[in-house]
Amino acid sequence: MLLRKALSAYLTSFAIVIYYSLLLTGADHPDMFPRFGELMQWISFISLYVFPIVLLYGSLVSMAMDFVTRRWVRNGSTARMLASCAGHMLFGALFALPFGSTGFILSCAAGALLFFGADRLLETVFARGWRKPAITIAIAVPIAAIAGLGFFSSLGDGPGEQAPFTEADAVAFATDGQGTVTDVFPKQAGSAQTVLSGYTVTRETSVVTTGREKYEVTFREQWNKDGQDEGSRWFTYVVTRRGMASKGSGGDAPPY
Repeated sequence: MLLRKALSAYLTSFAIVIYYSLLLTGADHPDMFPRFGELMQWISFISLYVFPIVLLYGSLVSMAMDFVTRRWVRNGSTARMLASCAGHMLFGALFALPFGSTGFILSCAAGALLFFGADRLLETVFARGWRKPAITIAIAVPIAAIAGLGFFSSLGDGPGEQAPFTEADAVAFATDGQGTVTDVFPKQAGSAQTVLSGYTVTRETSVVTTGREKYEVTFREQWNKDGQDEGSRWFTYVVTRRGMASKGSGGDAPPY
């Protein structure tokens, strides 16, 4: 069991690392596949956090789910599988809950689902006597994926013509993605007003150029109710063609 859990953690960790590395380097945007050095830096950095967390937390949760479902769920293998799958996703979401980001919660739940799927697949393959080939393939596939990404990213290291990365592009980049904290703000520089749970809410997006194709995009949110219950919060991100990073945030938690 321990070997199976370790391999499941290995596969899941690589999938998460690759996904977030591509996301943070802007590879999900057209004509923005990352350069080799930048991609490898993100892969190395994210791996420092993801691998230990998935190996320890993910494996412990998975073993606990196996124990609980086999002991308490007696309605057949399908019921145990569904209960274990739900438990994996629940604890994956609970891990991300303190961060308060819907997108991150969904990502962790998806990662837990991937762990569960890899574990069940390996369990089935091991039971059929394909243990050694399965181990070899499980180890080789993520390495091959990293090598392939590295190869394609190295192709973009040479000189080439690119359209300018403008302030509008930076704002579009920063507000892209459903379920993120910036998704509700205007998709271009300016402000918008709405009413939520009786509160008048004003959301503003602004952008400042800080260098060559480098920008600071700030999101401000203010609210009040009958001119009394007031509050505000803000987020600032440094945005380039290749990715974005948080510079700071502050303010109050919205009451709606």
